[in-house]
Amino acid sequence: MASGEKFPNHPIRLVSFELRFPIRRKVATRRVWDAFEAMFGSELPVVELLVREDDETQLPASPNEPVLRLSTAERDRVVTLRYGALTVEMTTYISYEDLRACIGAAVEALESIPATLGITRLGLRYINELQVPSIRGLISDWRSYVHTSLLAALDDPPPDLRPSWLQGGLGFHSRDGAEHTYLAYGPLPRSSVEPDGVLQLKNIDGPCFLLDIDSFLSGPAKAPIATRRKEVLDVVDRLHDSVETVFNWSITEKLRDEVLRVEARDSGDVESHNSEADRV
Repeated sequence: MASGEKFPNHPIRLVSFELRFPIRRKVATRRVWDAFEAMFGSELPVVELLVREDDETQLPASPNEPVLRLSTAERDRVVTLRYGALTVEMTTYISYEDLRACIGAAVEALESIPATLGITRLGLRYINELQVPSIRGLISDWRSYVHTSLLAALDDPPPDLRPSWLQGGLGFHSRDGAEHTYLAYGPLPRSSVEPDGVLQLKNIDGPCFLLDIDSFLSGPAKAPIATRRKEVLDVVDRLHDSVETVFNWSITEKLRDEVLRVEARDSGDVESHNSEADRV
């Protein structure tokens, strides 16, 4: 597992992990709910039961139907159990080690359901929104902060026209395995992250540059990609390596020095900085 630099002022807005498995009606049973509550009782004290216990006898309409949700009081960390999936989501990010421990605990609780670790897909997604106080909205302002390839369209625009909007995507495949990683990117006038009503996010104002990195491994149901917790975590480590590699490729040393390595400032400091820039 790669050990990357930990930035004190990281741009991570949302991290999500998803594990998919064939639909299991036994997800809607007290034994399973008790296993998750026992695992996360102190860390995620808010428990929402989204089905009735007798729903075990009903065939769910969709594997994405939620059954049980556990969260912090601040709603910045959520674990959701579904009929055919398990998700871990965070809007307050501490470290990959912390995320990995939460994923490991969730998978351990999932082992209380027979056959759920015939896993067909594992995914890890990091949504980053870069912010530089001196940038006021022009796409060209990002030239010294992100990889030149992400702004290549600026170098040869149509005659007499100036680019005012840019959105792009790149796909990568692992050289050593079957993992795929997608990068969606582009400058935005404001934050684009809109949680589904469960997670809470701190507001950010002003222009940002989106780096939405999604790494995943999938396979057929007859040949699961993992059947044990250790195998799951091994795959997650590889997915994280890919995410980290793409992120580090996407940004410049100037961004690292001027923004990411600087201790995070509160909104008042940022407003003060912008006011000073306006006077200059």
